[in-house]
Amino acid sequence: MNKVIKTLLLVLVSTAASLLVGIAIASYLTVPRIPLISEGDRLLVFDPEIGAIANPSSQARRIYPAVADRKTFAFDIYTDDRGARVDEPGLQSPERVDVLVVGDSFTWGYALANEQTYARLLSRELEASVSNFAMAAYGTTQSLQLLRRNGDLSPKLVVYGIIAHHFERNVSPCLPSYYPFCFSASHVAWDDEGQASIAPPQSNGVQRFQRHLAGDFLHPVTWLLHGIDVVRGRLEYGRAAYGARSDEQKEEAVGYLLREMQRSADEIGANLLVVYLPTNYYSAPEALPRVIGDIDLLDLTEAFQREREKGANLYIVGDGHPNQAAHELISREIAKYVRDNGLLEVTSSRRRPG
Repeated sequence: MNKVIKTLLLVLVSTAASLLVGIAIASYLTVPRIPLISEGDRLLVFDPEIGAIANPSSQARRIYPAVADRKTFAFDIYTDDRGARVDEPGLQSPERVDVLVVGDSFTWGYALANEQTYARLLSRELEASVSNFAMAAYGTTQSLQLLRRNGDLSPKLVVYGIIAHHFERNVSPCLPSYYPFCFSASHVAWDDEGQASIAPPQSNGVQRFQRHLAGDFLHPVTWLLHGIDVVRGRLEYGRAAYGARSDEQKEEAVGYLLREMQRSADEIGANLLVVYLPTNYYSAPEALPRVIGDIDLLDLTEAFQREREKGANLYIVGDGHPNQAAHELISREIAKYVRDNGLLEVTSSRRRPG
């Protein structure tokens, strides 16, 4: 073997070794383990238009070990054949519903049984059928898309639970995640002429997240392919952070999405109610009243602050999500607003039995 060939082989081996070391560092050694145990079916499946959607007809259990001042907790998640959250496994979606609910983890019911969520409680308050299509990490973008997909349920009322962070989420190609790589999702983007539209996810963030969570990468080929995918996800994550949109663009995106949500509700003959859910009792962003237009807005800041003044705690200690007491309050306030403003008329054929 001549010297040139030996040199080439040495370069190739050194390069390959460097790449493998780089993947090991970027994809495994510097990605922290997260305090989450997932049992049962997959919670999410990849969707090329939205990014992540609820796994239909599934049953899963999430266990969160104790960290800092947060106690260990666990909760079960069941979905119907459309992916709406339900009380028990095996349930099918009704052909028609009175109320369709969309939003993020505050609405989905993070850390709670479905029976404790405000969407489920609202069903009892209004004596109406309710389908909850919210999902953790969603923003206005995905909420709009789920409304469009399930408009054939012909709801008479659409309830969208918005939080302040949706202004950020709507324009980011990466949804909030426990890992430092992109959980790719649909988002608002602008063309060269400044026209807003919804762009699809850049990659399969669901597979990336689930494989890393499960530790399903021990086979050498899987280790390599997943490692490369995590590197891609970290690059996407970095680009998203570096290319963060301005406050004006975030406001424009929310306005665009809310108008589209109103249009979608109008097309199916439904009223739209946007409900602001405070994070840590904070007031709604100043931009929200500017972009809401003539859409019904129920701002629950005062209701939350009123309960705090009475000594109540409305958030999970050490976590920040609304607790059961908060969901009960949200349900009561929405039901009162709906009744006071005549937003829903429930017919006997639609009323939930029992």
